[in-house]
Formats: sequence, structure tokens, C-alpha cells
Amino acid sequence: MDIFISYSRADRERVDYIAKALQAEGYEVWWDRDIRAGEEFDHVIDKAIKSSKAIIVVWSNQSINSRWVKEEAEDGVETDTLVPITIDQVVIPRGFRRIQAAELQDGGEDPTKSANWPEFLDSVRKLAGPATGLPESGTPKTQAELLDDITSSPEATASVAAVQSPAPSAAAASNDTNGAPVWKRYWPAAASVVGIVVAGLLALQMFGGRSAPPPPDDMSPVVLSIFPSDGFGVNQAEGLKASFRDTPSVTIRDLTATIDEMKGRDAPELMEGLRTNLAQRNVIAIVGPTITEFTPSVLEVVEESGRSPAILLTTAASRGDLGWEQRDLPLFRVRSGVDERSEQFARLAQNTIESGVELVLMVESVPNSAEPSYGELFFRGITDRLPQWSDWYNEGRVRTINFRRGQIMDSFELASSRQIFDENKMIIVLGYSTDFKVLVENFYASSEAPRAALLGGWNTSRVVQQVSNEMDIQHNRLFSMDEIRRSPADTRGLPDSRRFEAVFGPLTPSLTSEAIAFDSGLVIKQAIAGMGGDITSERLVETLRTQRFNGVTGEIAFNDLGQNSGQAGGTRPLYNLRYNPSATDWTEIENFDALLGRVVASN
Repeated sequence: MDIFISYSRADRERVDYIAKALQAEGYEVWWDRDIRAGEEFDHVIDKAIKSSKAIIVVWSNQSINSRWVKEEAEDGVETDTLVPITIDQVVIPRGFRRIQAAELQDGGEDPTKSANWPEFLDSVRKLAGPATGLPESGTPKTQAELLDDITSSPEATASVAAVQSPAPSAAAASNDTNGAPVWKRYWPAAASVVGIVVAGLLALQMFGGRSAPPPPDDMSPVVLSIFPSDGFGVNQAEGLKASFRDTPSVTIRDLTATIDEMKGRDAPELMEGLRTNLAQRNVIAIVGPTITEFTPSVLEVVEESGRSPAILLTTAASRGDLGWEQRDLPLFRVRSGVDERSEQFARLAQNTIESGVELVLMVESVPNSAEPSYGELFFRGITDRLPQWSDWYNEGRVRTINFRRGQIMDSFELASSRQIFDENKMIIVLGYSTDFKVLVENFYASSEAPRAALLGGWNTSRVVQQVSNEMDIQHNRLFSMDEIRRSPADTRGLPDSRRFEAVFGPLTPSLTSEAIAFDSGLVIKQAIAGMGGDITSERLVETLRTQRFNGVTGEIAFNDLGQNSGQAGGTRPLYNLRYNPSATDWTEIENFDALLGRVVASN
């Protein structure tokens, strides 16, 4: 392999010009991200990177926030094979700036038309050497042919033989000329081949007419609760259990892992518990998971089980990222997702820029995770809805700052970077509220100089209230976009709403986690209330799709997609709130134009 190109899928059309130009030079180029169809192919991707003489990293508005691209850039740094280029006017992420990037953004949609293209080719030739020419057919190899080359290499072929043959003796291993046991040298390639075979067998199983498993012996209805064992997950679990306190006939089973484990998709005990319960119990519904990165893993296990419980997702992951319409699973959601939130944020961005205020988006990534984070998916959703984002970026009207979850202060090591809080800006944290809390504690304490910038986040009401109990803060500079308020359809007199208030107190945005989980449980409870005989997932799903329900946040009704189209949760307009310390509550602001005019632009 001559060249590996690392890039964001959003830039595929522009990267296509680069790949084809390099292939025309006679180089073998690996660049097709669509091959990354599952973890089985990761070994193949790694092998392509390791066999490449040059790793071209394409930095753009999108790729600077991509974990895949950053990890592949790290491979290039470690092996001294990195050839960075920019196709947008961007600040290259920290850690990759010491190598001069070829600036190709002046080429527009076709980076090969850049005045710096010849200089870039020289950099490629220095690492990859002169092109060896096109294959005998006279045309560049396809990605499938390159994949065949990798998997049929001598090392891969030997690994297949190693898998099929008895293991070598210890003596033979110790006499190997490379000094390492044979299995250790051949294992990565063997794993890739075995992984591909396993993927094929799974595909045959999934699409070859798998029969549904027999019903369990015990038909007592079970609802699985999948929430983190720490942070807001505890509040969600309490909210769900509270909704079923007067329904002893339904068993709630908790499947938990820490937030970090879920974000890293590394929760084997939880996943095994999910498989066991689906196989042995009458699981009529699953509520959760909340963690965006973990949701696909849960859905895959449910699909493999052959069961079809009603799945009330509390994650904010977009329908596209979840494969919502492609999965043959009954998916429902009470709250908003990234789709709705991105639409809201796009309007916020438009208002902010038109008001002459710079917008700063702080985008979360997750250390040691191969999946896009909630913050990265959120950022992608916003920019996808704003084709003018690149122009705004080039004009200095928007800015992005990347941070690793739990390490947000690392982005403000320099005094110059801290100045953004003293300038007329709108700063939004695209991530979970713990990092928002850190910024409040460090920059918005009353003992600090008054801040000019507004700081906002999504569902940050609870953490601001918590910080307020610990220290005096600059409340008038903080705001939160929350998806609940007192219901427009007055349900406060209903028994369920009275019980919620008795357990958690009056409904405020700081109780979003409890309220969404409580309402997710209520729709299940209300759906099964009129069922006689065995309560099954099939009957529950049918009822959820055909009836309307009363939640503490309003009326709930699921459309054909399973998204709540009632007055509750995330489908009504999302309210923009500011904290009022005298009332320990949040006050609705009419719109962001009013907020900007009153608070930011006046400074």
C-alpha cells in the first residue's frame, strides 16, 4: 500500500478529487471509509495504515472533530508518515501542529486545483517514493481489490494456515527467527480474517430467515432499565421506578454500568445480563439507554435475540445514527433527540450571528472510544443544517473548541484562550453537563471579574442549581436549553403527576432526567392497564402505536416513526431558560433575540 487517506465522510466529494489525482500518478490509495462496516474490519483498516508509506490526513471543519481522523493522524505521527493537508480554514487539533500542513483550501471544491498542490505532491513523493505505476489493467485498483490484497497477503495467508493447523510447539516458537511466538506475530491478521468470516456468518443468520425464539415459561412482564450507575443515570432510574410504584405486577430489572464504560462501549456484564433476560424472561419493554455511544450496542443485542420488546429510548442520538428506519425493532422516544436539538441550535446560531455576536461551540470527544461522541454528533447535526457554516468560520463569526470529556480545562491552559469569557460571545457546550459545571466553577464564580460572554448548554439546569448551593455564581450569564416545563396540557391533578411531585417535588427543568424516565414508564403502565390475560411485547407495541397517554410533561402520542408527537418531551418548541436564583428556578426567555439584546449586546 502506498497511501492511506484519513478524512471525514462529510468531505467525501472533495477527497474524491485528491484520491483520484494520486491514483492517476500511479499510487495505490486506500481511502474508502464505507468499508468500516463493523469492528471486524478494524483489523483490516489497521493493517492498511501500517502497510502505507504515507498517511494523508485531511483537516476540515468536520474532520477536526472526528475521533477516527485524530487516531489515524496519531498513527502517522508515531511512524513519521504523516502528510497533513487543510481543505478549510481550520485550527489543526493540538498535538498535530508541529508538521506543516499543505493548505489546499484555495482550490475550493477541487483541492487539486490549489496553487499548493505541486508542493503537496512533493511531500507525498518524499515519503511514499516515486509512484510504481498503474496495475497491469491500466486502471487504479478498487477498494475491494485493495482489501483482497491486504487479506491475501503472505502474512494473512499464513495466519489462515495457523488458524487451521495445530499450534506450534513451544520449542518451535522459541526458535523462530523473529524471536516472538508465531501466534503473536500472526494473530492480528488471523483475527481480521476470522472476523470477516464471523461477520459473514452473522449476516447469513440475520438475513437468512431466523425464527423467533419460543416464549419463556414465566410470562410475568418485565421492563429492563438500562441507565448509568452514576451521574444523571441514578436520577433516571429513580424516575422510572417511581412510575411503577403502584404496579407491582410489572418487574423492573436494572442493568447498569458507569457512564465511562457505556461511552467506551465496554460493559460486558450489562450486555450479558441483557442477553440472559431477553432469552429467559417476558421482557415487554426496555427503557434506555441514555448514552448515545452505547445505544447501537444495545439495539444489536436485541436484534440478535429475535425478541421485539418496546424500546423507549432515552438517548439523544439521531434517528439516522441509530438506523431508526432500517432496524426491524419497535423504537419509541418521549424526549427530543439530536435531530430536534440540532434544528433548535441552527436557529440559535442564525440569531446569534445576525446579532453580531460570535458563536463558540465547545465540542466533546470521548477518550479511548472509537465511536463519535454525543457532542460530535450534535455538532455534525448543527453544521449539516447550516450550509453557510464554512463561510461564517472563514469570516471569524463562529469558532469551535474541542475538548475531551472530563478534561475541558485543558483547552484553557493559555491566558489567551481564557479571554473568550471576557468578550461579547455566546459559548455553547456540546456535551454532558459535568463539563459545563467545571466552566461555571472556574469562570463564573461571583469572586471572578464579571464575564461578558454567555455560557449555555443542554439540560444544564440541575448542575447550575447544584453549583449555586455550593458557591455564589454569575447567574445572569448562564442559560440552559431544557425540554420540559410545566405541561401545557394540565395534568397536575392526575394521580401520576401528584405522585411525581410527592417523590421529587414540583416539576422544574432541573428534574428533566427524572421526568423523562417517569413519562417513559407511564406510557408503558397506561398501555398495559387495560390488557387482560398475558401481557406481551407485541400487544404493548400495538397499544403504544394507537393510543395517547398523559405524562407529567404533557400529552404523549407516538407517530409512525415512534417519535413523540404530543405536547410532552422534545417535539414541542424547546424552551430557552435563564436561572433565577431568588426562585431557585428557571425563567423562560421569549427568544434568543431578546436574550442577546438584553444581556450580551449591551456589554
